[in-house]
Amino acid sequence: MKRHTGARFRSRARRRIRGLSRQVMANDVSVIIPVFNGALYLGEAIESVLAQSHRPADIIIVDDGSTDATPDVANSFGTKIRYVRQDNTGLSASRNAGRALAKTGIIAFLDCDDLWHPRKIEWQLSALARELGPAMIFGQVVQFVSPDLSAEEQAQLKFDPAPSAAMFASALLMRNTDFELAGPFDTTLRVAEFIEWYGRAQDVGIRTVVLPEIVCRRRLHRDNMGRRNPGNRVDFARVMKRILDRRRLGA
Repeated sequence: MKRHTGARFRSRARRRIRGLSRQVMANDVSVIIPVFNGALYLGEAIESVLAQSHRPADIIIVDDGSTDATPDVANSFGTKIRYVRQDNTGLSASRNAGRALAKTGIIAFLDCDDLWHPRKIEWQLSALARELGPAMIFGQVVQFVSPDLSAEEQAQLKFDPAPSAAMFASALLMRNTDFELAGPFDTTLRVAEFIEWYGRAQDVGIRTVVLPEIVCRRRLHRDNMGRRNPGNRVDFARVMKRILDRRRLGA
């Protein structure tokens, strides 16, 4: 009789441990960092994730066919990260690939040139816990000039250093299942891919929550300066038209 009771206790304990493991996994975070030729800034981005007050369960680096020292930088972190490499197919494909590899119930994205506040995940998890329905948790962002820019390059930059609400990838945290409601990032887009995805997320009823805290520092540097050209404005306009057309049809 005692042996039977002990067996039942052990069986109950095993079920409880499995249940707790599933619960932890459902409430923990996978961080997805897409990178293409980002060796100069990638290390700082990873360090800002490792410095989180709530450490994520998984940090996934998706290298989109870099030709610089990106693999060396990523691999220098050893088992602290998961490094995967793919042919160069663009930012949307990299984010989609990283999300497909995520093993946890909650995901967050970080572009390789941005930096997180040390309490970003902690603050956003607390906010997400209060949301019973589908939700996207954002926060405030501040922009900063990368110190590697020359004085002449810095003088060309015109930006507002004040914090502002940030609805962009590096500031997002959400449940993986909620992300699936909107679907993957559009791999046909080279710019404005997050704006297009965010429009779909809103249209399927995912709630936007913007925290008052600064969760991200957005770096201004040579590459994102170079993307500011008339062709990009045309692509942004096309994306906005697509969103408006879809909403008209939905109405």
